[in-house]
Amino acid sequence: MALREGFWTVAHELRRSGYETALIGKMHFAPVHAQHGFETMRLCEHLMWQGLGPISYARDDTLDDFHEWLVAQGFNDWRLKLGGKMPADYPSEVHPTAWIAREAKTFLATRDRNRPLFLVVSFPHPHSPYDPPQPYASMYDPADSSPPSAGFEVNKQLPLVFQLATSASPTRGEAADPARVRAFLATYRGLIKQIDDAIGELQKAIDLERAIAFFTSDHGDFSGHRGLMRKNPWISFDDLARVPFWVAGRGVVGGRRSPGLVQSCDFVLTCLDYAGVGPPADVQFETRSLRPFLENESGALDLERAVVTGTHKNGWPMIRQGRYKYVEHLKHADQPVLFDLATDPFEQTNLVDDRSCRAIAQELARRLHTIRDQSVLDIAAPV
Repeated sequence: MALREGFWTVAHELRRSGYETALIGKMHFAPVHAQHGFETMRLCEHLMWQGLGPISYARDDTLDDFHEWLVAQGFNDWRLKLGGKMPADYPSEVHPTAWIAREAKTFLATRDRNRPLFLVVSFPHPHSPYDPPQPYASMYDPADSSPPSAGFEVNKQLPLVFQLATSASPTRGEAADPARVRAFLATYRGLIKQIDDAIGELQKAIDLERAIAFFTSDHGDFSGHRGLMRKNPWISFDDLARVPFWVAGRGVVGGRRSPGLVQSCDFVLTCLDYAGVGPPADVQFETRSLRPFLENESGALDLERAVVTGTHKNGWPMIRQGRYKYVEHLKHADQPVLFDLATDPFEQTNLVDDRSCRAIAQELARRLHTIRDQSVLDIAAPV
């Protein structure tokens, strides 16, 4: 499932337009240092979860820059063992979040300031292994965390294929233990606070009067809700599908939250718009630039826009439009769910068989199948 080298990316396009392009942190490339338009790469991955294939091994490109740094400093790389955590006696400076922040600050201090910059800083956490260093490891008291009130029982109202998937999750035992959930939430908050502090330090090196900063995440976490933990199973409940997304910087009217739907992939056209660079010709993007909303104090996002997830990877394609969300399994499309998130924000009541919602479910299914059945794009990287 790795992004294929030679495919078009926003980094390729901006590099062709004169931008200095850099990537520091995690990207899940395979091979690890695959070329996707970044001149500078300082990578810190999960390694055991990288999904490497024969090309990676043929190139001997299976380890990252963080590994090389660890070895040079005399530390063992705990990530090479399944489920490995950073040893408690290692200094906090050795943690991946700390290393990525230092590498980004060093890059910003030494880069070519005669060129515009496109920089991606990607933190592996908050993610397994849940191993914040001190002071973050003990910053939050588990007793101050509240396990979700909706347990595994809410899944029993869903179609059989959803029940089977949630029942098979190996995280059910952990989610059923309130003490373990509280401990997890405290650890998770510590990892998030560590990233918050790292971003705060990085912002000191960026002039937001001359730059645009985006922040987002790849997926959420059940964190005990629905009697599940982490991201298993990969069903697009809002626990996983709703992620942080904020924008700040030059020209952005801040201090606002919008109920309108956006997708992480809207970043690409938004970024190109700010850079004054056009997308590839003859390509019909299903995303949009968010710049008109970001720069207009009275601007509003499209509340009736449809967004999708999971159409080609995880077996649970989803489409949401307005207040309604429709999810099905790729191999069991006859057992879908339809949620009204305005009245059922925790996604417990399936309305597919509700006569008043039948037309909505049919229309969302039609639109989702149209998107899902499209051929995969093949856009060549610019030369």
